[in-house]
Amino acid sequence: MRSERNIALVLAGGYGSRAQTECPKQFVKVGGRMVLAYTAAAFEKHEEIDSFYVVCADYWRERVCREMESIGFGKFSGTFTSGATSMESLRSGVEGLAARHLPDDTVVMVHEAVRPLVSHAVISDALTVCRSRGNAISGVESHESYMKSPTGVEANGMQSRYGLFRAQMPQTFTLGSLRHAFELAMQRGIHTSQSLFTLMAELGAFPLYVSRGEHSNMKLTFPEDLNLFSALVRGGYVEIP
Repeated sequence: MRSERNIALVLAGGYGSRAQTECPKQFVKVGGRMVLAYTAAAFEKHEEIDSFYVVCADYWRERVCREMESIGFGKFSGTFTSGATSMESLRSGVEGLAARHLPDDTVVMVHEAVRPLVSHAVISDALTVCRSRGNAISGVESHESYMKSPTGVEANGMQSRYGLFRAQMPQTFTLGSLRHAFELAMQRGIHTSQSLFTLMAELGAFPLYVSRGEHSNMKLTFPEDLNLFSALVRGGYVEIP
């Protein structure tokens, strides 16, 4: 039986209407492969990741499995059913891992399928920080100024960029801490956190430790993001799985 000490949980349950694509952007084909496949390839190739799972809608389950198997991803270990929100999807994934009777000290790296440019270095640092400090939030230091504009029409203040980091994914915790977090969230009526990072922040689970992020580790949100990723693939800057 393959070891499952370090697991990647890839969230692929979103609809992504802002990308204006015919199907959820994680399933859009680029270079003949789903965007999801590029993301999965990063975990398949990393020597410290023992296995990865995909959280997706049941409608996509068969096609996801077929894609993973056709590429020959040996670390792909199955799917879990996504929910109506990213938090419900993450909860489903955590419950699915727990049902496999994995130990609480199993390291779970949560990542979005729509971040296909996650690098080997980002994954490595997240694992190192989580092992040494207990958790890891990939982040990049801000190099831009911030306007305060409640209306989006005019600015009435500014926020200093110093000490500000943009939280990215992966976000890495032990399975035990994730299970505990969702138990607390249920008790406190927290159901709509934007991300795992914001959930932990709402629960007061500080300190949260910053691991390496990269500006290239972008989230494919808008049409121009997908266009840029497609151009990188066509130009040979991104390897097709």
